[in-house]
Amino acid sequence: MKRGPAGLLLACAAACVGAARPARAYVRYYTEAGAPFAWSEATLPVTAYVRDFDQQTMTSDQVLDAVTSAAAAWSAAQNACTYLTLEPAISDDPPPRAVNDAHNSLIFRNTSWCQLAPDGSCEIDYDASALAFTWDTANKMTGQIYDADIEVNLVDFQWADVVADPSQRDDMDLQNALTHEMGHFVGLDHTCFNPLSAGTGPRPKDNTGAPVPDCDVAPAAVQQTTMYPSAMPGDTQKRTLSPDDQAGLCGIYPAGQRPPGDGPLRGGCTQCAAGGGQPAPLELAVTGALVIWAGRRRRRT
Repeated sequence: MKRGPAGLLLACAAACVGAARPARAYVRYYTEAGAPFAWSEATLPVTAYVRDFDQQTMTSDQVLDAVTSAAAAWSAAQNACTYLTLEPAISDDPPPRAVNDAHNSLIFRNTSWCQLAPDGSCEIDYDASALAFTWDTANKMTGQIYDADIEVNLVDFQWADVVADPSQRDDMDLQNALTHEMGHFVGLDHTCFNPLSAGTGPRPKDNTGAPVPDCDVAPAAVQQTTMYPSAMPGDTQKRTLSPDDQAGLCGIYPAGQRPPGDGPLRGGCTQCAAGGGQPAPLELAVTGALVIWAGRRRRRT
């Protein structure tokens, strides 16, 4: 972990390959102070900036369907046990940077794969094997998420809707990856631990208090979950939540309960002031890195 600009704490949760957990167990992100990440809102808007999706392997309708279907997979209309709804919107405007700007963004990166500076130059290069990143900004003391952004790598990978077009099965399925990333968006962690990954922190524990196992020993049942961080080209199984994934969604955001926290805070520091008018401390976490893994059958983590 390293301290980033403006006093933010940057934590990189590197991708890994699987986890062995009890049935219906799930893993949450926690701040350095031990607070679990969660939104205080029942409806989470996210804007997909599709102008930069310029690959000929998908039509604009297919891209739109991938975004809306991935959001729906984590929403109340498909999961009666939760009150949460992800509400996607589509924009042809120039995409913003992935920063805490009180606006949740899904950004397709087609010219550079790096953390962008305000002038558009690269500040930090991303791992070229990373398919996507999700960034969450949360209050360090409460875990309340204020802002989340997803970045998708079009520089190093080709994307497709492999259900609509099975001939594209050598490409990565966009809906599959976005559904995984939106699990991070709502506060869920990967379900395994890779001790060899750079930047890996302490071994996470699942909601039962059990430490997650190493990624390379995950049983088949865990490999079938959406939050298992490995996929092959053509993989579509992450499009649909497993019972474990649904347990995480509904355990954090259960139907019949009001959203926790202070209400619909949207992340601007005008709304996160602590006593004396000082901004509340924030924690910025790279909560999801979906990356290629050069192991068995070209699995990707």
